[in-house]
Amino acid sequence: MFTDTHSHIHFSHEFPDVEDLIVRAERAQVDHQIIVGCTPDDSYLALEFVKKRSGKNMWSTLGVHPHSANLFTEEVEQKFRSLVLSEPKIVALGEMGLDYFRNLQPKDVQIKTFRSQLRLAKELNKAVVVHVRDAWDDALKILGEEGNKKVILHCFTGDMNIAQECWDRGYYLSFSGVVTYPKNGYLRDIAMSVPEELILIETDCPYLTPQPYRGKRNEPAFVIETAKILAMLMGMTLEEFGKLTTQNAKKIFGWKK
Repeated sequence: MFTDTHSHIHFSHEFPDVEDLIVRAERAQVDHQIIVGCTPDDSYLALEFVKKRSGKNMWSTLGVHPHSANLFTEEVEQKFRSLVLSEPKIVALGEMGLDYFRNLQPKDVQIKTFRSQLRLAKELNKAVVVHVRDAWDDALKILGEEGNKKVILHCFTGDMNIAQECWDRGYYLSFSGVVTYPKNGYLRDIAMSVPEELILIETDCPYLTPQPYRGKRNEPAFVIETAKILAMLMGMTLEEFGKLTTQNAKKIFGWKK
């Protein structure tokens, strides 16, 4: 019924109990997961992780996070291209984007790597999973200039004006556990306004644990807590919301079972 569109359960140091975790997710009806890569090596691990579990509804991405933007070389770009063309389990590029909050890489390096990955995704007709923190002006400007249409704004935390611009462009907004935090009423207001066909849910596990489990490691089963809040805000049953967001995920990622 439910899809966690942004999971990092391939992080072996965070998830030594990963097989038990997968069972807990399935019991919670979280039957689909997108395993997201953050660096070249991490992306290759994500791909191997889902290939080893071919019987599960899991797919992966290839991406270089802005914190590691200096690692996106011509050789990495060529390997990404080759893997996308040969591996059906890869359904998107990312996570990529801009992060001016921590600024672990110079802004010019982040921008160059972001643009390069956007262009590769457009060439390969793949969706992009985009991370933006304190960089909305530049991120939206670059996305507009590069012309990517299949865009997922992971863990959306922008304001209402930004949200409006994003959905006017047809970008998907993905909500994480932060929408459940008491202080984030503005995000709940945005969630009530997002077009139904452009909303997704995620955990970003092991990070951003929903309110009922704050202080614990996040995991895919907990995406239900985010779904409960959003379903209530949108006037849907939990089942209706699960079906809606899984249909949206299938459309943007284009997965094949």
